[in-house]
Amino acid sequence: MGASKQTDSNKVASQDSSVPNADGQQQRKRRPWWRWLFCFIFLLCLAAVIALVGYEMKTSRLQSQEISRYAATLTYQLEPGPSKQIAFPDDGPFDKRLGYVLMPMIQERLVQRGYQVSEQVRFSDALYNYASHGFFVPYTEKVQAGLTLYDCRAEPFYQYKYPTHYYPDFNAIPPLVIQSLLFIENRDLLSNKEPLANPAVDWPRFAKAALSQVGKALDMQDQSAGGSTLATQVEKYRHSPDGLTVSPTEKIRQMVSASVRAYRLGPETLEARKLVAWAYLNSVPLSAAPGYGEVHGLGDGLWVWFGANVDEVNRLLDPARNQDSTLAEQGLALRQVVSLMIAHRRPSYYLAQGREALSTLTDSYLRLFVQEGMITPP
Repeated sequence: MGASKQTDSNKVASQDSSVPNADGQQQRKRRPWWRWLFCFIFLLCLAAVIALVGYEMKTSRLQSQEISRYAATLTYQLEPGPSKQIAFPDDGPFDKRLGYVLMPMIQERLVQRGYQVSEQVRFSDALYNYASHGFFVPYTEKVQAGLTLYDCRAEPFYQYKYPTHYYPDFNAIPPLVIQSLLFIENRDLLSNKEPLANPAVDWPRFAKAALSQVGKALDMQDQSAGGSTLATQVEKYRHSPDGLTVSPTEKIRQMVSASVRAYRLGPETLEARKLVAWAYLNSVPLSAAPGYGEVHGLGDGLWVWFGANVDEVNRLLDPARNQDSTLAEQGLALRQVVSLMIAHRRPSYYLAQGREALSTLTDSYLRLFVQEGMITPP
């Protein structure tokens, strides 16, 4: 009987960690099998979610389908009379410069003076709701504005264009200019590897920027890294208040607007990505010059800041047209272009008192161009 009781007590001790065994040592209580099954299923689901997120970040397949389907509903059409469904922007440097912000007031004043609105655009319900929430209306925006007056013979007698110099389309941009822009800002922007890629989001850059924001908030670092792609930069300096990102909410608005704009032509985004590069080169802010005012676009930047002949610079950087030019001429043209692309980061500094620092940075990038085989050492 005593041996039997001792055996029973050992069994209890082996099942309950609170009861010592015969040797006086604690034994761990066995966990039910369903807990191990739950942990296994949880880890399996977590691994699947991570894999799916990684796949989406790489291919953009799901967002390309859903955003392009939504963007297709953001339509508008020209109809007789004043529009009963239209939304105008209330801020943004380019929206102010082109008069869109003041359009409701201008229209009201004209009507009060006897004018009539013959035709005006009417937004679809989806586009009106989208714009009313503060997102930027997706369409191919003009890169040059101005005023032309014609006489009674329909011949122009006054004309002003701003910016003065611009690329009429993507194909007009010299290949080396595009290569330089991509190398400095976004090397995968025009890659064919992922035809559905969203140009508004660079996930590694975005994650780095988010971590740096946390570090800045915790006083672990002074400066935060930027997470903007070329697509979001264009949205920012065109439509955000004062051309700045003042809050995380504003950054999200830029990213959403850039994503919808990218997929408005369909799931495949190569043409939309070309439009991003074209718009950036034609509209990038490059500070202001005395006697001229604000400078926008690579063409006007070359003309105002370097006194360069823009058509000649484009010829010198086009392999199909520069055979009769010297390497010194080609090198100077490339140097001026690269300098302006770098200067966009701090234009008021680099293009004024920071010319020496700008020259040093330009040298470093040109050396990288050689290492990457973009240009020859001579």
